Amino acid sequence: MRKFTIFLTLTLFGCNIHTTISILVKENTHPSVDFQEKKNDFQLDYSELNNWAFRDDYNNYQDLLPKGIVKEEDIGINIFFIHPTTLYTSDNWNSDTSSFKDDQVIQLSLENQASCFAGIGNIYAPHYRQMHIHSYIDTINGYKAFNLAYNDVLQAFKYFIKEINNNQDFIIAAHSQGTNHAMRLITEYISKDKLLSNKLILSYLIGMNVKKDFSSILPCSEPTDLYCFLSWRTFSEFNYPNNWVYGDHIASVNPITWRNDTISSDKKLHSGILLPNRILSFKETLSIYNHKGLIWLKKPNNIILNLYPSRNYHPGDYNLYWMNIRENLKLRLQDHQDNNVNMIEKKSG
Repeated sequence: MRKFTIFLTLTLFGCNIHTTISILVKENTHPSVDFQEKKNDFQLDYSELNNWAFRDDYNNYQDLLPKGIVKEEDIGINIFFIHPTTLYTSDNWNSDTSSFKDDQVIQLSLENQASCFAGIGNIYAPHYRQMHIHSYIDTINGYKAFNLAYNDVLQAFKYFIKEINNNQDFIIAAHSQGTNHAMRLITEYISKDKLLSNKLILSYLIGMNVKKDFSSILPCSEPTDLYCFLSWRTFSEFNYPNNWVYGDHIASVNPITWRNDTISSDKKLHSGILLPNRILSFKETLSIYNHKGLIWLKKPNNIILNLYPSRNYHPGDYNLYWMNIRENLKLRLQDHQDNNVNMIEKKSG
């Protein structure tokens, strides 16, 4: 239950990921033994439903949506979602498959993050043997744990492409550790297959530093851009975070204006925050702008939000702009549909 409470608090108000680690390490929650390869020497079978946190062809997307959100026109695009770290309290370097069934924190990740896309596209979110959050500190064991986790993501993606996607366009969305895996998936697998690369129309690489030139895919710079990637990390204004890479070489788009310039967004453009109780609130509250690969959040003009100040809003990267993300995806996909119709008409003509 305590893990549940930690996630709920962090999701909305944010906390430096390294501070979070320090708190949990003090409570002896990090692995006490080295990574054990033999213990994890097997592949997951992604034809089995229990190896998926969410499959749109078996689960009801409405279970993910916040209260009061009406049914959208399903555009039909498939979205491969890679959830962030939820493994904080374990003696293992990777999560065990036995935890897949009842991991309430992963469910919260789906409800707070993947829900942005629910009903617009079809969400496919694999379980994977994610690495322990302490892997970001103990890089020797952490690198091995990362490789194991990534291999699960890779196998899930291969199954998704072969058995589910049916040669259609698709989107990748991720956060935090999920973004680390998504970046590797793009550079080591997708980019080496031209046909597959041409099907990837948009990537949400959120919550981690992503270099502008990390792959052949360019950063998005306009609200309707496709065949590009989106990335942002939210911090309080004037905060240069320790242990985080930043600079003009890091990609960052404003998730309210959807531009990569340094102009502050107007609060009137902010469409609301998704709270941990799955209620959308605080519309027209936030003003943000890009600065050296960071999103700087100006102090909200809201008494309640100001009761919980934070320097780092990492866990809230989706929540803070939930409706803006959703509205913008519909805009991009509508433009994509219109372009496809025009192409068909030109061919038939």
